[in-house]
Amino acid sequence: WAAQISAFGEVFTLPIVVLISVMAQPRLQYAMAMDGLLPPIFAKVDKMGNLWHGTVISGIIMTIIAAFVPFTHLNDMVSAGILVAFSMTNASLILMRYETPINFNKDGLVEKCLGWFTFCSIAFSIGMTHYWDSFFGKIVVILSAFMVLRSVYDLRFTCTPAALFGGRNRKSFP
Repeated sequence: WAAQISAFGEVFTLPIVVLISVMAQPRLQYAMAMDGLLPPIFAKVDKMGNLWHGTVISGIIMTIIAAFVPFTHLNDMVSAGILVAFSMTNASLILMRYETPINFNKDGLVEKCLGWFTFCSIAFSIGMTHYWDSFFGKIVVILSAFMVLRSVYDLRFTCTPAALFGGRNRKSFP
C-alpha cells in the first residue's frame, strides 16, 4: 500500500522537479561556462539578456533522452539525482559543522566518517533491495548497518562541533 501512495505522490512531484531543473539548467550552464567548465557558447547572452543558446542545447539533449529512454528509467534517474543532491548538501553541512578533535591522532576523521557512512548506506540499500534472499546478502546488510551506526556514533561523539562555521582546518578559496 505504501508503494501506491509513493507512486501517487510521484505523479505530482516528478513534473515539478523536471520543470524546475529545466528552468535552472541554463543558469547553471552559464555559471559553469564562466568558470571554464563548459564551452563558451553556454555563456552567450542575447541582446535581451536571455541564455538562448544554453536553453536550446540543453532542451535538445533532454528531448533526445526523453524520446529514447523509457519513463521508468528516467524516473529512477531523476530520483537518484535528487537523492545525490540532498546527500551532498547534507554532507557539506556536516563537514562545515564538525571537525576532527585537536588531540586526535588521525587527520580527516569527519571526512572518513562521512565516506564510510555513504559507502555503507549504498551497500545496505543494494543488499536489502537485491541480495536479501541470499546468506551473503544478509551478511552485507548486517555489516553495513553496523558500519553506518558506527560512523554516526563517531561523528556525534568523537568529532567536536566546530567553533566557527567551517572549522579551523578548512580554508575557503577565492
